[in-house]
Amino acid sequence: TYSGLFCVVVNPYKRFPIYTDSIAELYKGRKRKEMPPHIFAVTDEAYRSMLQDKEDQSILCTGESGAGKTENTKKVIQYLAYIAASRSHNNKVGRLEEQLLQANPILEAFGNSRTIKNDNSSRFGKFIRIHFDGAGYISGANIEFYLLEKSRILRQSAAERCFHIFYQLIKGATAEQRAALLLESGPEKYQFLSNGDVSIAGVDDAVEYQETLRAMNIIGFKDDEIQSVLRIVSAVMLFGNLKFAHEGKNSDQAVLVNDGVAQKICTLMGLHLNEVMRAFLKPKFRVGRESVHRSQNEEQARFSVGAITKATYERLFRWLVQRLNKSLDRTRQHAVSFLGILDIAGFEIFEMNSFEQLCINYTNEKLQQLFNNTMFEKEQQEYLNEGLEWDMIDFGLNLKPTIDLIEKPMGILSTLDDVCLFPQGNDAGFVERLASQHHNHPKYLIPEMRSKSDFAIVHYAGRVDYKATGWRVKNMDPLNENVVELLQLSKDSLVAEIWKDVSDMCCLSATEIAETAAVFGSRVKKGMFRTVSQMYKDQLSRLMTT
Repeated sequence: TYSGLFCVVVNPYKRFPIYTDSIAELYKGRKRKEMPPHIFAVTDEAYRSMLQDKEDQSILCTGESGAGKTENTKKVIQYLAYIAASRSHNNKVGRLEEQLLQANPILEAFGNSRTIKNDNSSRFGKFIRIHFDGAGYISGANIEFYLLEKSRILRQSAAERCFHIFYQLIKGATAEQRAALLLESGPEKYQFLSNGDVSIAGVDDAVEYQETLRAMNIIGFKDDEIQSVLRIVSAVMLFGNLKFAHEGKNSDQAVLVNDGVAQKICTLMGLHLNEVMRAFLKPKFRVGRESVHRSQNEEQARFSVGAITKATYERLFRWLVQRLNKSLDRTRQHAVSFLGILDIAGFEIFEMNSFEQLCINYTNEKLQQLFNNTMFEKEQQEYLNEGLEWDMIDFGLNLKPTIDLIEKPMGILSTLDDVCLFPQGNDAGFVERLASQHHNHPKYLIPEMRSKSDFAIVHYAGRVDYKATGWRVKNMDPLNENVVELLQLSKDSLVAEIWKDVSDMCCLSATEIAETAAVFGSRVKKGMFRTVSQMYKDQLSRLMTT
């Protein structure tokens, strides 16, 4: 049904034959009121408005996790590919629409996973611009992504699993591929995959794997590119199988227990075993003008491995998006306008919520504010146009207190950034500062003594309890600089490519946060490095003005 500008859709969790080309033909060029409510009608109206008004348009898909946002995003792209297919018969350009449709299986394989609420949940946000020439034909496209949930690499809840590509590769690889990629026999053999359920009812991961490879071929990935991608995926899984122990009773020095696993990782990523292990176990630190090697204990070594693993996968995902854009963006010079489709992870309320959920819910607060303003401002303007007496109301203001609590100076994200600047900073201190600063804020709640949560926020969709454990580390995202330097010099061209743009300020030259002081002095100055929350706020700010 429609509600003002919006089409309200309830996810039926089953497929209906209402998205075929014949149905698309019925909606082509028709006014919205002439046909039953449909995502095709919304898309057609946006497309016609773009052509007639010569203005860029955007379609926002919003809703809680599992509402069907990604599926409706795919239907928007499908409809545009049908009604605005390139008129060129040139083979290279004629494949553009097909490539646009095949970008999604790749993004889903590497960026989606099973969660408690959704068997195919997007664990990242994306904004897809489809560019059109002056005659309304598709001339190119590009994709921006936001906040990949890379922490999922290391652990998943009991009813959840990691990104689909891992299970696809394990189940679908040929005997030859299994040998070349040094794959284990099943997901249960990988520590990073053994925390969650490995199967999805009605989904054959081996079949999905072939679909992913087919999509990569249609997009134009070269065979050596595909093999490099799969080698990195295999290595990411193996990182979790590295085991460390204490060197002896009188030493905290960590030692590697299983050289065989480490050798497999190095083979897959084009690295030298001895160099990598030295970098993980006795990294070199800068202290003033001097460099010293410092022994790492078992916990520090595991942390360093986990951080490198998450960053490797995130950088691989970023490269995949850039590679998709390279294929889709090639005719953009002919574009005069674009139609954007936003698919952001839906509002999330779990039993216990972390930093990722705050970022997701903060985004949804901003989008809801935009929705309220757009929907009710249009309606109120219509009242005035019809001569009705009406005092204009800003319906976005009721979300402002929560948004300010999160994003303004002295707000939650700003306070977290401040805690990251001090070597003595910690998660407990962060929670104490929040309670001191915001205990009287109407949208900030301090939980009862017995609660496992550290604080709660009253969002537009309800109260959400947050646990702040690990937030400081997640926000600083520190990496072992020694390992990064080896990755940049890898014999594997793709490994070197995805790591080439890392700066010292991203790495912080540390495997533990407290080492920040040794490098930069007692207090790290603001602006010397960019936190995850700062980068995300900037991304979101640009998105809201697109």
